[in-house]
Amino acid sequence: MKNILIWGVPRSGKSMLANMIRCEFGHSVIQLDAMKRVYDVLRPEDNIYGSEITDFDEAKLMAQMVTRLIKCLSWRNDREEFHVYEGVSFDFETILSELPQDKFPTSLDKFIIICMGYADVSPEEKVEQMLKYDTESDWSFQESMSSKLAHCEVYCNESKIVKKTAEKLGLTYFDTSYDFEKVLEEIMQYIKQNIS
Repeated sequence: MKNILIWGVPRSGKSMLANMIRCEFGHSVIQLDAMKRVYDVLRPEDNIYGSEITDFDEAKLMAQMVTRLIKCLSWRNDREEFHVYEGVSFDFETILSELPQDKFPTSLDKFIIICMGYADVSPEEKVEQMLKYDTESDWSFQESMSSKLAHCEVYCNESKIVKKTAEKLGLTYFDTSYDFEKVLEEIMQYIKQNIS
């Protein structure tokens, strides 16, 4: 069995996929975006929400936190306790550089890495998709149309960065721009083929 790390933009299906994995394989779900708030409480001196912190700085800090968390929790793998980590606000290259390729228990060969985004859709199309699938529990449910469009402009651009970074690092990227449910099923098939 392997741990799974899901990296992608908001509204790309990370949380839904993480829950599908939990139901199918019994992995615990670790929501890394929630850990960002914990990090801010534990290390207020880093001022992760401060105005002088750039998105790049925040992504580096989050990557270091994610790496420490993975190292701590990976010791439980020998007890058949596996995790699916899902989140957006971290620098993936930092994580890959800090996790060893072949040293137990945190080696990358003990992970399936999934990258998700919607690089093939326009911001306007993404807003339409959000309107179709939004529920009251989604952060975007109460947002105005102009706010949704502004967020989607950023996230569509970030999706292109996720896709480009995944290609550069040799990671598997799944685009959820269209046929969302079908893509999630493809990802689950990919995981089933690689989880042992």
